[in-house]
Amino acid sequence: MPKPDTPGRPESRPLSAGRRRGLIGLALVLAAVALWAFGSQAVSMDALRNRLESIQKLADDNTLVAGLAFVGLYAAAAAASLPIGTALTLLGGAIFGVWMAVPLVALGSTLGATGAMLISRFFLRDWVTDRFGERIEPVQKRFEEEGAYYLFALRLTPVVPYFLVNLALGLTRVRVWTFAWVSLVGMLPAIWIYANAGSVLGAIDRPADLVSPAVLISLTLLGVAPLAFRWLLKVPRRKVLIGAGVAAGVLLMGSTAAAWLRYRTADSMAIPVVEFTNADYPEDPTPRSIHHGKYTGRTLTLNRRDETHFDFVFEPQHPHLARIVFKNVDVSLMTPSLPEWTKDKSALRKVALTDRQWNRQQVRFGGVGSRHLEVTGGDGFEAKRLYSADLVKNSLEAGRWEVMLYVQERGDKALYYQGWFQFPLGHYRRLFEQNTGLSYLTNGWRLETGCRPEGVRIRMDDLRRVTREAEARCGYDPAEFVFASGEQARRRRAVVAENVLSWKDLYDGRPVRFAAFEAPGRYSFARPQGNEYQRMDTFERALVREIASRADNEVRNEIELVFRSSRSPGVCRFIVSGFRWDRLPQAGPEEYPRGLYMPMGIAVPPFFQDYDSLLASPPQRSPYVCLMLNEEGEWLDHRRIGVDGPILHRDAQNPNRAHLYLMSYERHMLVGHWVIER
Repeated sequence: MPKPDTPGRPESRPLSAGRRRGLIGLALVLAAVALWAFGSQAVSMDALRNRLESIQKLADDNTLVAGLAFVGLYAAAAAASLPIGTALTLLGGAIFGVWMAVPLVALGSTLGATGAMLISRFFLRDWVTDRFGERIEPVQKRFEEEGAYYLFALRLTPVVPYFLVNLALGLTRVRVWTFAWVSLVGMLPAIWIYANAGSVLGAIDRPADLVSPAVLISLTLLGVAPLAFRWLLKVPRRKVLIGAGVAAGVLLMGSTAAAWLRYRTADSMAIPVVEFTNADYPEDPTPRSIHHGKYTGRTLTLNRRDETHFDFVFEPQHPHLARIVFKNVDVSLMTPSLPEWTKDKSALRKVALTDRQWNRQQVRFGGVGSRHLEVTGGDGFEAKRLYSADLVKNSLEAGRWEVMLYVQERGDKALYYQGWFQFPLGHYRRLFEQNTGLSYLTNGWRLETGCRPEGVRIRMDDLRRVTREAEARCGYDPAEFVFASGEQARRRRAVVAENVLSWKDLYDGRPVRFAAFEAPGRYSFARPQGNEYQRMDTFERALVREIASRADNEVRNEIELVFRSSRSPGVCRFIVSGFRWDRLPQAGPEEYPRGLYMPMGIAVPPFFQDYDSLLASPPQRSPYVCLMLNEEGEWLDHRRIGVDGPILHRDAQNPNRAHLYLMSYERHMLVGHWVIER
């Protein structure tokens, strides 16, 4: 005896043999196309990663166009009822990242679903009724009974295929606006889950990452979410609405409490200090004292003196440690600021603030006897031997700070104590708004998340006025052996590369990776940082200019190096501007660390500076500019390319000849040496 049909559950129909053959044929065609496109190396993790990075780069270089194209593709696929929404959402997460993919997918899917509904209503009413009548009748009936809530439930869980919901609702009297916004809200949870999974999968660098916690959690969500959504459908609507209201209230209260805790301030705040042992942090490239590890165990009390000045009091937890106070520090000088001539230019603001936050700023306050320090108590070692006490704003998200204490050994600085702490974001927010005149609410997220303004167009004339320009004689020898001194000599173990002998070896596509800088402010090989040096593998020419800076209208100098790639179209321009040629230090290449040693950005301070110099020359007054742009003047993300800044000095013998070096990501090594004559 045949079983009766289950109400509301349309009977599934097996595919005909012809359709099965058609699907198999389509799969074979797609497989053949994939094999042709990717070649035999498609199974290589490096090959897959490189191809995905190429797509990500195209999207980053043309964010608006890529975003609109993706929305259009998604909308067209959804309107045509093609069952590829899940794949497109995963792809969007991998290409754009979860936070950009979610709005793009939400817009595309909502437009496509609404389009499919309208097509069903006005053009395919009879065909949809004849083709899917038995399957859509239960959907229509329940929608007439429960209205928008049932549409929300259908969007929340794939009990009924999305395309069938679109077609079925086209035959009802649902309003277009109601259909669109309910669909959008109902699809958001699934969109986020799939986009998050795509972003995690898109970040995989090696097979071992497949079993990382992030990947496992994302895949678990993919499996658990549909079951949870289906369970919700069995709960009476009243309970669901009450539960949703309670959950929304709890979420709102929790978000408010989290925001208060995150941004709360007081005139005196106790702040924990993170300390690592040698075993915890073996990658540390800083030269360590023989006394390292003997004077650990401190907490920080931050005392506010006025609107910008603070005392940093490092309290000892053991009797042999000294109490060390950084007195009356003007923290506004270590918080992002803007030069006046950039404040009315959106692109300049974004770039200036991004590089100001995401560059290292290490400030020396002197040692024992400095008017900026107070060292008391302990066993006498620090009161006698403290050579340099430094505060560091790390090249990370807002508030990541560090304290470093040095002694002098064998004529050099040696680190004996290092601690990491979070500068209170409430104070940071107030100082940011005071420095820039901008709202932290609309600008702070960029500084807390690391969002980079890739592609914004920079008009160099907004930063300086060119008075003379000429193509310079420039010597660059790709076969010159890579050399290192100073900081780069100490950081050799932070470079993951094999058989890199000369500059050209860095640009031929071989794997070159660097220890990544990550929270709270340490280097790690867990996820090494890559590069895009192939974008600049062909040096083309050098230009020298005399300029008048917008900072002070004084005559200064500028150098531009122009690169092309042998593998892709486009130009990469490296520009360093606002320095004075005749004030550059004179040195030989073996003494290059004596040169002008600077980060990338607009009006940024040096990587290393003493506090008195910082007081005398606030960053926002600096005429210094260093950028990487394409041929259209669009900003290129130098950190992703793998360039952290230049070193400049005049030749030891010829003052009209300058040596320019580019430093890699986090200054781990030099990546090129150019000799330029004016």
